[in-house]
Amino acid sequence: MPKSPLSSSETKRLSILAAIVIIVLGFAGFVSLSTFWNTTRNQEVEVSGEITNYSGLSAQVASAQEITATPTPAKSLLVQDAFTPTPFTLPEPTFTPEPTSTPTRVNNTPTSTLTPSPTATSFLTATDTPASTPTPLSTATNPPTATLTPTLVTESGIKHVVIISIDGLRPDALDLANTPILDNLRAKGAYSPKAQTIPNSVTLPSHASMLTGMVEDKHGIHWGLPYIGWPGMNGPTVFSVAHDAGLSTAMAFGKEKLNYTILPNSVDKCFGKDAHDSEVKDQAIEFIEEGLPNLFFIHFPDNDRVGHAYGWVSENQLYAINYVDGLIGELLTALDSGGYLNNTLLIVTADHGGHGQGHGDDAPLDRTIPWLAVGPGVPQGVTLGSAINTYDTAATAAYALELPIPEKWDGKPILEIFE
Repeated sequence: MPKSPLSSSETKRLSILAAIVIIVLGFAGFVSLSTFWNTTRNQEVEVSGEITNYSGLSAQVASAQEITATPTPAKSLLVQDAFTPTPFTLPEPTFTPEPTSTPTRVNNTPTSTLTPSPTATSFLTATDTPASTPTPLSTATNPPTATLTPTLVTESGIKHVVIISIDGLRPDALDLANTPILDNLRAKGAYSPKAQTIPNSVTLPSHASMLTGMVEDKHGIHWGLPYIGWPGMNGPTVFSVAHDAGLSTAMAFGKEKLNYTILPNSVDKCFGKDAHDSEVKDQAIEFIEEGLPNLFFIHFPDNDRVGHAYGWVSENQLYAINYVDGLIGELLTALDSGGYLNNTLLIVTADHGGHGQGHGDDAPLDRTIPWLAVGPGVPQGVTLGSAINTYDTAATAAYALELPIPEKWDGKPILEIFE
């Protein structure tokens, strides 16, 4: 028997019921989709947070170049970083550094055991007999503006000036570290633990003042890195003065930005890139063996990098100072082998100090630097009483080589070391 058609009231009730079911199912689907969307969005936020946190962590440890070389003598050291704070022993200096413009973290995965690095013979005094005859000066990379005079010998007997800058070295850290080579130089030279750098105590402006003999308002470098469109450094520098006088010049430094301190046609040979102390030492010895230039600047960068990573006057930084002491010993051995020590004025100093894990303040810990001079006629075992600023280094080098000191320079020669 066929079903009777639905009444209008029944049809209306069924329509309402169907609408309710559709609304309920639709709401449930919306809730499910919303939950899925929020979950996915939260996951993206968490991943983004992980990336941000990792970048922050990388930034904290990115202030120190990778150090995998060993000081003299051998020594174990507890080094901690943000990844695996485990004890390790730094390997011997047989690595090939891979520096970049952005320093990397201190390596904590050694590949070999410690062995002592080579040591040097004692620094000879002016009355000692040189080990050999100096080799001829090699051909300059850039032709000088005047005829070279490699036979220069000043009245004081100084033919060469070698300036060594240990980046970020504080005098009290030098006292605390194990430094037999530098201790020997201090005993045979004149030393000040109270020299000062410029108020803007950062690497590039400080080195610019060291090598130009001028305050930063005159040489024009006020920043860690010059801005785009910067017109360039103002001279003259001690290198341009020496080069214009026909003397040979060279530089070897481990921070690429120091290239900004070089005026055109003022440096015959230059090694200048982001590098480790040991690579700078190797290049410096190569320049010495090719024929010691009349004016030579050598910059060791890693002490500063370790300070940024682990703190100034930390055990790690004292270890870095111990290591660079051994490298300076190797430089002295090369100078001795070439017969240069009897006619070379050696100046060892720094661009700035530091505190905590940084520097740049106009404060004693950041501005106070060591200043050491050793060579012909320099009094031995003397603590200098003269007030010394970093721009006096350029003037002292020029005076030692009997070069004219530009009137615009702020630096004055430290005559106390020549009396």
